[in-house]
Amino acid sequence: MTLPTMSEAVKRECTIIIPHLPFRELSQNSRVHWAVKARAVKAQREEAGWLAKAQWQNRPPMTHARISYEFTVKDKRRRDISNLVSACKSLEDGIVDAGVVVDDDAKHLEVGHILLTRGDTEQIIIKVEERLK
Repeated sequence: MTLPTMSEAVKRECTIIIPHLPFRELSQNSRVHWAVKARAVKAQREEAGWLAKAQWQNRPPMTHARISYEFTVKDKRRRDISNLVSACKSLEDGIVDAGVVVDDDAKHLEVGHILLTRGDTEQIIIKVEERLK
């Protein structure tokens, strides 16, 4: 029996669903008190961390990964995609805290697809896929 080569190895992935859009306090355009923003960052980071930890279940972290976002909204309002993604920084930190990825710097994590869709519920689907180098 031979071991699979890197090209044959199975890529690992972690998909978490956040049942709401990023908190408004974390928007680049938000002008809230620093303590209000800090509470929002902490809450969003912990939520992502617990959801990722429940799915990842103590497996070794990915050293190279791609993160993709799918934002689902209920209404037809115009949305600023770059503002939505920047408000997700604390979600990435929670994923790192959960041990899914080694770090969220450019060496270990790259941004993949970013989608904005309409649906019945507002949510964020975050998919982290291992990148073999």
